[in-house]
Amino acid sequence: MKEPTVNVRNLNFRISVLGEVTRPSLFTIPNERITIPEALGLAGDLTIYGRRDNVLVIREEGKKRIFTRIDLTNRDAFRSPYYSLHPNDVIYVEPGKARATSVDRTYQLAPVFIGVLSLIAIIVTRQ
Repeated sequence: MKEPTVNVRNLNFRISVLGEVTRPSLFTIPNERITIPEALGLAGDLTIYGRRDNVLVIREEGKKRIFTRIDLTNRDAFRSPYYSLHPNDVIYVEPGKARATSVDRTYQLAPVFIGVLSLIAIIVTRQ
């Protein structure tokens, strides 16, 4: 054979997208190249509670894990070496403060307690 051509493909190119996205999951990437916005698009985009200014990318290089935070609201994110993902990268979208307050039962039950106390105060003052 004269000048053979060899095509090598990485069949195990997978990434994980976790946290405040619509469909967190493990994704297999067929074309071996993906960026953070494309990965978030596969996961259905960030929810309204996801922090766009503090997206965590976890990458394994050798036996070491590297944790890097990316601000998607800043243009410098496009120049980051973590903008293009590598096999087995993990993207974690942190929840914002609004999510923490929506989960906290105190904020959900406070209007009920105030209403009950107001009703009791009205009944007591009318007698």
